[in-house]
Amino acid sequence: MCSTINKILHSYCSDNSSINKRDVENCLLDIIGKTKTFLITTPEYEISKHEMKRFNRSIKLLKDGVPLAYIIGNQDFYGYNYLVDSKVLIPRAETEIIIPEVLKQGDLLFEKNKKLKLVDAGTGSGCIGLTIARERPNWDIVLIDNSFESIKTLNKNYNKKIHSNCTIVVSNWLKGLKKNIADIIISNPPYIEYKSKYLDENVFKYEPHYALFANDKGLRDIKILISQSKSILKKEGILFIENGFDQSREIVKLLKKNYYEDIDIILDYNGINRFTVSRNS
Repeated sequence: MCSTINKILHSYCSDNSSINKRDVENCLLDIIGKTKTFLITTPEYEISKHEMKRFNRSIKLLKDGVPLAYIIGNQDFYGYNYLVDSKVLIPRAETEIIIPEVLKQGDLLFEKNKKLKLVDAGTGSGCIGLTIARERPNWDIVLIDNSFESIKTLNKNYNKKIHSNCTIVVSNWLKGLKKNIADIIISNPPYIEYKSKYLDENVFKYEPHYALFANDKGLRDIKILISQSKSILKKEGILFIENGFDQSREIVKLLKKNYYEDIDIILDYNGINRFTVSRNS
């Protein structure tokens, strides 16, 4: 006997307080291929046995703590949808906040130079670089990653027609690039200290550790980026680095030591230091 949307949601959202109601709804919507509006307006829609089996499997994964994005295989970011899997980090709303600032600063450089090259270092799923590529089709975007597994996921999100202004490069950070070619470098590198007590258990359990953790109190890869960016960025080029809530002071010291100027810290939605921005001298 088939069940209706209304009965299913009432049953699972009432009996499983540990599961987020929105995650349950999104799992169901993904399986039946419908919108949230359909969910509200058609509560008596019947689910097939096959769909019910898939839904039950998804609920079990949710109970086990698997992130929703990995279960349904995609995640929204800045109004676009990206395929994700366990080989890449899940795009987060906290990272979205830097996009308007990148576009703003990039527009000024583009207006001045009539061209612009942006490098997304450690691109993962490509959510940052591909989003900027769609927002600014006249910019040249370079997407860099050294993980072949990440590149496989990136290629699923890359569309030659939509992202014709993008180039994918396999490189250990910026080593594969020529000197003085970039107007902007942006990166969300690994910056979490090993054994951090602030990391969510399910993030630790399911998201790729090579994209999360870094030695030297989480600063190893950030130090590499700051050092390498110095020669890759053009004069007056801008470096955007996402970092941990307690790393800004040390990163500012590193930037000053490497003669970066106009250093600024951008907060996320929770008022936490999230990005450190600087200009190459």
